[in-house]
Amino acid sequence: MSGEPRLQHYIPRFYLNGFVDPDILAREKKEVIWVYERGKQIRRSSPGHEARQRDFYTFVKDGSRNVDIETWFGKVEDQVAPIVASLVKDKRHITEAERERLALFIGTMQMRTPSGRWLSENRMEPFVTQIMKEAAADAIKFRSFIEENYHLPEGEGFDLEEIRQDILAGRGEDLSSREDSKLLSIIEVGNMVAQVLFQMNWQTIYSEGQDFFLTSDDPVISHVIDEQYNRLRMGVGTPGVNVWFPLCRTICLRINKDCESGYGRWVNAGIRYVNKMTLMSADRWAFSAEHSDKIKALFDKKGGQVSVKTVDLRFEGRKY
Repeated sequence: MSGEPRLQHYIPRFYLNGFVDPDILAREKKEVIWVYERGKQIRRSSPGHEARQRDFYTFVKDGSRNVDIETWFGKVEDQVAPIVASLVKDKRHITEAERERLALFIGTMQMRTPSGRWLSENRMEPFVTQIMKEAAADAIKFRSFIEENYHLPEGEGFDLEEIRQDILAGRGEDLSSREDSKLLSIIEVGNMVAQVLFQMNWQTIYSEGQDFFLTSDDPVISHVIDEQYNRLRMGVGTPGVNVWFPLCRTICLRINKDCESGYGRWVNAGIRYVNKMTLMSADRWAFSAEHSDKIKALFDKKGGQVSVKTVDLRFEGRKY
């Protein structure tokens, strides 16, 4: 089909537009972002040329290319883009309806990046398959497990025992290994993350001084501070977790269960704290509205330290 997108953005173009250099935009009328990569020179680029891969969300069905996932992401982005523009203009807190849309955007953003997809396909899916196999060995325990962790569809066409037998026979692995199932799981898991985020308290934080927020190719930051460490890449359901999401160069969202909802301004030190976590959580690239030797030095030293390939992930005490 003509007109189908081939180079597909895993970080939306409209989102990267929020991190363009304002001076160059005013002077040259061009949207420019500065790209940081460990061990390399700072690179001038544009939102349309970054964070994209060919057919990243495309799969073949019945002999034809299917771009339904890319189309679905586009609809979510179309709902969120006006929210960001309004927040920049009015400097206010988000409404409940906006929070619901932003939660879905952030939840799927966590899973749609290359690192998010690697984590899902190489760590999460094999672990879930093993858990499902163990649960399926006992019919009563399997029903209890499914009812606790999934929303069961209603109707006569749904047979939980048939699914249990398919899992025991290994057919569940065949289904999960299909490309369309892998892509659909981005939306499924993203929806689950979104539901957790929506129930938390949200703060809309604006920059106050000369420092601005930056972002990366893996922009959802989650961490827990304990007595000794600041632990990055923690699950959104982890007790005490803080989730940060740079919305644009002047706004960052903070999401957790304990903070007081509302909006306010942050000093430069607080913005630098979030930026450091953003750089540490990056996969390969960071994107900024400014050309900065300080950012480059920090990224060369700290960038990508907390990789999805080495992070210690656990479910009910079991590592996966």
